Amino acid sequence: MKEFPVSDIVIAITAGSLLFFLLCAFIVAFTLVFVRKRQQHKIEKQQIKDQFSKNLLEAQLEIREQTLKHIGYELHDNLGQIASLIKINLSIIDLNAREKAEEKLDETKNLIRKLISDIKGLSVSLNSDHVVNTGLLEGLKDEIERIKRLGLHKVIFENDAKKVSLDPNKTIILFRMSQEILNNTLKHSDATCISVGVALSGNFLKLTFKDDGVGFNIDKALKSGGSGLMNLKTRAKLIRADLQITSSVNTGTEIIINTPLANEADN
Repeated sequence: MKEFPVSDIVIAITAGSLLFFLLCAFIVAFTLVFVRKRQQHKIEKQQIKDQFSKNLLEAQLEIREQTLKHIGYELHDNLGQIASLIKINLSIIDLNAREKAEEKLDETKNLIRKLISDIKGLSVSLNSDHVVNTGLLEGLKDEIERIKRLGLHKVIFENDAKKVSLDPNKTIILFRMSQEILNNTLKHSDATCISVGVALSGNFLKLTFKDDGVGFNIDKALKSGGSGLMNLKTRAKLIRADLQITSSVNTGTEIIINTPLANEADN
């Protein structure tokens, strides 16, 4: 039997030990890097969630401010006018002219019914819990019915999504964005026709708002510091939505919100 020189055996043992040591060192180094990367990923994920929470709080404060403005607008331009008409009607009723008095009373009753209906509609539109419980689609339907009751515009609602499941925060933000778009359309567009579309494609929800109004210069509106457009952009960014605004003077406006159904901040 052939015997190996002692020096060869020593070299083999040394080389094997060195390789084993290098392998162990590699495993340890790889484990340390993996643990460090994992911890860094957790930290970054937490930072993203913290930033999301901060942005969400800021958006909620902005929404609250816009809601107060919306209440003021409704009280002054809608409910206030109806209440004034009721007061005028009651003040000019001539009890000596029975037939005319009955006509004025019937007219006043109709105005009171409208006032109650509009107050109820306003209450529903301001209740975020109601929107979360009933869903975004029902909230949009209520807003469209509110606009229809004004009797000033032709309103079209096209819904290709039977059911939409969204995070409560995203539901509220999308609903308030929709309210802001529709309210701005009512106040500034001079439109005769307003259309709202809802479509569901895979993991994305698409909301489309169109009007045939006077339109506006988008760049000019942004440069002038228009809070409406900036609010929409800020909220769209918060929920990872793609916001597209197409408009020019005298050609109407189209606004598209395309957002993922899942809340990406939790991924």
